[in-house]
Amino acid sequence: MSLSLMLAAAGWAVFALAACGAAYACVATWTLWRFVARPAHPPMLYRPISVLKPLHGDEPELYENLASFCDQDYAGTVQLILGALDPDDAALAAAERLRRDYPDHDIVLAADPATHGANRKISNLINMMERASGEVIVISDSDVRIPHDGFSRIVAALEAPKVGLIHCLYRGRAAGNIWSRLAAMDIDIRYAPSVTVGAAVGANPCLGPTMALHRDTLDRIGGLAPFANVLADDFELGRAVRNAGWAVASPRLIIEHVFPERTAREMLTHELRWARTNRLIEPVGYLGTAVMHVLPLALIGAALCGFSEGALAALAALSGLRLVQAAVFSRLISGGWGRPWLVPLRDVISFGIFLTAIVGDRVVWRGRRLVIARSGVILTASA
Repeated sequence: MSLSLMLAAAGWAVFALAACGAAYACVATWTLWRFVARPAHPPMLYRPISVLKPLHGDEPELYENLASFCDQDYAGTVQLILGALDPDDAALAAAERLRRDYPDHDIVLAADPATHGANRKISNLINMMERASGEVIVISDSDVRIPHDGFSRIVAALEAPKVGLIHCLYRGRAAGNIWSRLAAMDIDIRYAPSVTVGAAVGANPCLGPTMALHRDTLDRIGGLAPFANVLADDFELGRAVRNAGWAVASPRLIIEHVFPERTAREMLTHELRWARTNRLIEPVGYLGTAVMHVLPLALIGAALCGFSEGALAALAALSGLRLVQAAVFSRLISGGWGRPWLVPLRDVISFGIFLTAIVGDRVVWRGRRLVIARSGVILTASA
């Protein structure tokens, strides 16, 4: 067989992978539509809530994110604990402002430098738990914003039989320039739809930006201390809850994750950490996500086929389908049609991140360089 025929055969094999990815996206469209179409119900009991908010630095829109947890239509009592490891952390200024603006709310500031392991976020949460008084514990990142009925939906979802942990699907919210928009777009048109597919097939994903569980459930799995030395603490928390016999579920709720990226380096560093962490904890599943990169695969297939007439037709069909699917994803998760002209750039960047993350065991998280074991344990950490 000549070289040109071998390349063409390889090209059509890559096209087949891209077609599988397009079919997967159709399934994701259905699962995402089914998710947003689910009815929402109020809780039977408005249980007392303690919200743990680990802070680190004065992030864009930090005050607005925190305020969304005060502007809740929830009939029960809510305690908001804002914690930082550094007593001089710049984020505490926004926390103090929040206490002044919401004097009738139970807002606790916890500036405690005690560390309990290599994962500084978990150390912060352990320190905050000492002050928590609620029956329901909500763990939520500082870059998250929730709608007014967020607490009601979370508590209602926890009332379902055998549910031990709640996590919330999220969409991206850009807070800056094109790099922030590209980072947010990746959530809307790739990540969030794939989460709904995982939930539909029983993969039981657990997303870290906002999680909730009953305090006694957390106590039964040993509290937060078992996760003090792992990077993917959300994944391990979900696994611990499942191993204890409970299910992980998601309410009919889409929260917002604010992306403050100002430069390409910030965006790429953040996304590489996510991708490499996923690859380390689920290597086979991570490699399987290769088919999700429809447009880059179609470009590679066309190139291997020498951009023949048939290959160009296949490239045009798959590219058009990808643009339509991305617009539908954006519409379902955020109510708009997104920015279709950015989809090709976004997809090429995502594919580059995917390939880069296949190797290596180092990530950068909040300015610290971490070496991660295959088990997800943080081996070393340095500034």
